Parts: sequence; C-alpha cells; structure tokens
Amino acid sequence: MGSKAAREAEFLLQTLANWRQHTALLLNRFEKLTIWLKETLQQKPYIPSAPLVRQLPSTRLLIVDYDTVLTERIKQEAVTHNLQVEVATNISMAKSIIASRPPNVVLLDIALGTERENGLNFLAQLMEEKPELPAIVFTALNQLHYRVEVARLGAYTFLDKQTPVDEVLSKITEVVNQAPVSKGKVMVVDDDPLILYRIKTLLLPWKLQVTTLQFPEKFWQILEATSPDLLILDIEMPCFNGIELCQAVRNDNRWNWLPVLFLSVHSNAKIVHQLYAVGGDDYIQKPIIEHEFMTRIFNRLERSNDK
Repeated sequence: MGSKAAREAEFLLQTLANWRQHTALLLNRFEKLTIWLKETLQQKPYIPSAPLVRQLPSTRLLIVDYDTVLTERIKQEAVTHNLQVEVATNISMAKSIIASRPPNVVLLDIALGTERENGLNFLAQLMEEKPELPAIVFTALNQLHYRVEVARLGAYTFLDKQTPVDEVLSKITEVVNQAPVSKGKVMVVDDDPLILYRIKTLLLPWKLQVTTLQFPEKFWQILEATSPDLLILDIEMPCFNGIELCQAVRNDNRWNWLPVLFLSVHSNAKIVHQLYAVGGDDYIQKPIIEHEFMTRIFNRLERSNDK
C-alpha cells in the first residue's frame, strides 16, 4: 500500500516538473514574441517604391504658324501626347530651327509667308531637301486646288484649320508612331545603268532592299530569286519592254498582286492609258524628281504591306 502511494507521489512530482519545464519554455517563447511585436510596431511601415518607368524620348514637333493663340493651345495639350513643341511664326525662323534642331514632324500653315516666300514654296523646298521629314498641312486654305497642290508636293496629310486640337495631336501621334516602311524589297528594271544607280542611291538610305536589273532577259529569274514587294519598270528596253514584263507578271497567279510602277520619258495620254490598261499601278515621268518619286514608292509599299 505504501509503495503504491510512493509511486503515485513520484509520478505527480515528475509530471509537475515536466509541466514547469514546459511552462518555462512557453513563457520564454511568449517573451520573445512580445519583444518582436514591439520592435515591429516601432518600425515605419514599408511602402514599396514606385516601379521604374522607362522615359520615352519626346517627339520634336515644329509648328510653323503665325496664329500664336492656337499654337499655344496646341503646345499646352501636346504634353499629354509626349510632344516637345517649338513654334516658328515665320518661314525664316522655321528654316533656322530645322537646321539647328531638326524636328521629327512639321505642322505647317501654308497661308504663312509672303508672296515671294510662301508656305507652299517652303513645303516644296522641305520635301525636296528632307523627304524623310513628315509634314502635315494645317490651314484654312482648304480649297480643292490647294489640296491637290499639297498632295502633289508630298505632304503627309491635309487638315482643315477647323479640326479640333485633340484630333490634330492624334494625327501627329499617328504619323510619328506609324511603322516606317522598312525591310521592303524593291526590284528595278531599266537598261540605263545611270537610272539604276540614281534609284538605288535614293532608296538605300531608307533601309530598303534594292535589286537592280539592266538586262530584261533575266527578269523572271531575278524576280523569283528576290521576291520583291514593289516592281519598277522602264517602258522602253531591248529584248523585253516594261509593258511586256508587266503583262507576264499579271498573268501569273503567284505575282499578279505585285505593285508595278512604270518609268518613262513619255507622257502622252495614249501611252499612259496603255500602262494602266496592262495592269500598271502608277507612272513616273523621267527625269526623276526625288520627293515625288519617294512619295509614290512609299504609297505603293504601304498598300503592298496592307495586303
């Protein structure tokens, strides 16, 4: 009986000792948690830093216009379109800015200037000297003959002066962001090596792949080897002329979509009609005028890329 009581007492003492040890561990852990909570509460809350945003370079817009009230409105709203604006109130100032701080795009009122140095003359000079610089005409001179002349000179687009500012800025952004016609392949066939050299010199700076061919009898072989996006043909050549080559292209299912631009020294209505009748898409008269030629090339390549 006594031994049983002794065992129970021993068990209770051992249990009590274990309980005290466990309690001590819990108290120790509790103290550590309390210290950690105090330190955490004393710390400043973590605020994640704003993500790094890559700043895109601003597009340089040159406005050539004497209407300072309107240009100031455009300048203020242009900030939201990531446009850095400079204003020239006369043509001399515009020329100076283009020479020293070349813009990415020009917004021009052709009503600007004098009779001797007017907006249309300036546009013609700009397209001749800098055909790569997109020009948008923004003017109240919206009569048909002005629109036709602006298109002939190679301006990118024509906007009436009544167009809302936000639409003008959207058009400018569209022009700037439009994917350039690059990696296009152009095949030129002409028996005159000087013409071939001239065209290649004009096109290569635009990162176009240019294949020139002086001997038309190799035409089909080179056509299939290069797979061009645009074909430029001289009309009068030995062996096979441009009209015959165009007909061969239009009769082939693989190539009948290919845009064809004709070159010729002739401009009489009968020949021009014949060129379109056989499937030509466009016609340029020799000698080649650079800004007109480049405008036609880009128009044809853009339509080719859209197909």
